[in-house]
Amino acid sequence: MVSVRKRKMARSSVGKATRRHKDKQRKVNIASNPIIAANWDKNLTLSQNYAKLGLKVRLGKDTGGVEKKIEIFKPKVDEELFEIENENDREEDEQDSDFDPYDPENILEGTAKLVRDDEGNVIKVIYGTKKPSNSNDSEESEKPKSEVIKQLEAMAANKKVGRERKQSDREVEWLKSLYEKYGDDYEKMKWDKKLNPMQHSPGELKKRFIKWKKQQGI
Repeated sequence: MVSVRKRKMARSSVGKATRRHKDKQRKVNIASNPIIAANWDKNLTLSQNYAKLGLKVRLGKDTGGVEKKIEIFKPKVDEELFEIENENDREEDEQDSDFDPYDPENILEGTAKLVRDDEGNVIKVIYGTKKPSNSNDSEESEKPKSEVIKQLEAMAANKKVGRERKQSDREVEWLKSLYEKYGDDYEKMKWDKKLNPMQHSPGELKKRFIKWKKQQGI
């Protein structure tokens, strides 16, 4: 039998903090960039949205939490397999004549090959100088840019230069009264509680006066 306390809790209008409600709070609300916000799919995760837009969640390597791409392999026809085997045989024959497995340029950098005599003793160690190929980087650079990326690049190129803040009439009058009383003595201005009630430091006052003098042509 349910207790009176449990029945009161069930009738209460105060919602219980469940996982279902917490997950709603985790939804990302994109408001900083209008282009990304317009192309954002709320049904997808952050990583999925970034991948769809052609962006990266992090610049480094993935550390998990990424969906694996499922590759569908088509069965090859016997003729295709025969052609591939012939091509591979031809490549191996060409490589056998020119390829030197003990040439440092044919050994990956960071690895080495051991040269042994007939008895199996190591007589020489050849360290590789071959740089690893960045095939993944080249593939990414060759990928065509998505429409969203093009729009973002255009927005970045047309970024407006911020305007310099103009001093208000009230600020101009305030600086004028300070200048008439103290001239360029910012240290004395600092201690004037009537004209400088906010107790601006000499450095702050100097910055304001540089702008004020420029506007007044002093």
